[in-house]
Amino acid sequence: MSKAGQNVKKARQQVSRAKRRVGRGLYTRTFFFVVLLLLQIGLTVAIPLWLGRFSGPFYIGTTFVSVLAVIALLEHDAINPAYKIMWILIILLMPPLGVLFYLFWGHRNTTNRHARRMASISARLSRTLPQDPEPLRRLSFQDKGLTRSAQYLIRNAGAPLYADTQSEYYAWGEEFFPRFLEELKKARRFIFMEYFILKPGYMWDTTLEVLKEKAAAGVDVRLLYDSWGCMLTFPEDYDQQLRAWGIQCQRFSPFRLSAHISDYTMFNHRDHRKITVIDGNVGFIGGLNFADEYINRKRRFGVWKDTGLMLRGGGVYNLTALFLESWDYTNGTTSQLAPFAPTRRYTADGMVQPYGDSPLDDEAVAENVYFNILQQATDYVYIATPYLVVDNEMVTTLRLIAKSGVDVRIITPGIPDKKYVYWVTQSYYAVLMKAGVRIFEYSPGFIHAKMYVSDDKIAVIGSANMDYRSLYLHFENCCVFYGGHMVGDVKQDLLRCMQVSHEVTWQDVKNVPLPKRIFRILLRLFAPLL
Repeated sequence: MSKAGQNVKKARQQVSRAKRRVGRGLYTRTFFFVVLLLLQIGLTVAIPLWLGRFSGPFYIGTTFVSVLAVIALLEHDAINPAYKIMWILIILLMPPLGVLFYLFWGHRNTTNRHARRMASISARLSRTLPQDPEPLRRLSFQDKGLTRSAQYLIRNAGAPLYADTQSEYYAWGEEFFPRFLEELKKARRFIFMEYFILKPGYMWDTTLEVLKEKAAAGVDVRLLYDSWGCMLTFPEDYDQQLRAWGIQCQRFSPFRLSAHISDYTMFNHRDHRKITVIDGNVGFIGGLNFADEYINRKRRFGVWKDTGLMLRGGGVYNLTALFLESWDYTNGTTSQLAPFAPTRRYTADGMVQPYGDSPLDDEAVAENVYFNILQQATDYVYIATPYLVVDNEMVTTLRLIAKSGVDVRIITPGIPDKKYVYWVTQSYYAVLMKAGVRIFEYSPGFIHAKMYVSDDKIAVIGSANMDYRSLYLHFENCCVFYGGHMVGDVKQDLLRCMQVSHEVTWQDVKNVPLPKRIFRILLRLFAPLL
């Protein structure tokens, strides 16, 4: 290509990236909130001029509508109180546009057409997986408390417990990716991948070449990526390009103009899952997306600490069901689960239970799993999370078990990726530390791992952060480990992270300037929007 042609191509790429940045900015909750706020200010000034003596009745009417919206919001018992308080403030302070904003972005309707369709798909797939009674019997013999946790996931998330699944833990993305490629190249029947972010670079480009080769060889290759997560990384028609290479591809919940309010509320529910299934026998999950910072090939926010894991055996069936659930919902297909069942079983030193969480039902599965671990802890609970934006119930539970003598430690980033979320995270330090919770900020950089480990007997690894978006608004997936080497691997990794972290002190908390403290408090009021 000539130099002039290269310049034209480069210019087009820059324009395309600029358009995607603008598009992403236009489709955010913040953008809509700012627009509505400006409209509200404009209406407040203009309505008295337009309506004259009728402006009083108009405001009485809009206030009445806002009060009705608040009453309807309060009637939803399943909605978190902090979430309600934030929306009540918006609705009452911004009549009538606050009601509109709530309907489009805050209304969690678990009976609309999207929720009904997802429930039907879930009932056909992940919620109908068979549970072998033997693993439950063995776990019950080992620990009654852990059995309660397993039963919760079986009954409320359609997630069976498995004793025939081997696992490998990867403390770094640099350890994860070579093993991932090794297994990907062995695929003979199918490859299913579902991710929040894909970004051009070594990690994704290398993976894509393998996917293209496998698709050309007749392997059933399916890729599902989140349209929001990839808005800045790929052009809007990237899925079409992938299909031209033989890869079946769908974008999750792309933004489209619609006559249905439920379509706009769905845009607030992102597919944050990280799943790869290979031939039904091998599965990968964790916190890693496919971008070079996740394997520290590109430096963003210092050292990027993330973790992943590989499952081999029966437990992969849960991951296959979760993928097909998302695939059928997005693609409008009706998949049968049986043809993708695992064909191999393994001997393992512990039990595994992969599970998913959906915002389209009334069950906060990911948060309840965390609650179960906290409430059963007797010795210690170690936690890693990139965001600590939690509700009153979680704060109360963390404080209670710390006051009861349990060693509670939480690792958060030393270098944040989002400053405003980081400030909200830090706003919880004082109340938790007063109860005895120890906070560590990961000094080398940004910790993106989402992990729990407790009492040398249970651990969780997955995609669910400790924030409102993960626990209430996103599609997530994680895996619980009961005993075995994985629990020890997670514990040792978290202890190593603490050794290179800064433990937050009371002096650190006291040294925060007063204006910053006040700003943090204000941000916390709107934490569910972050």
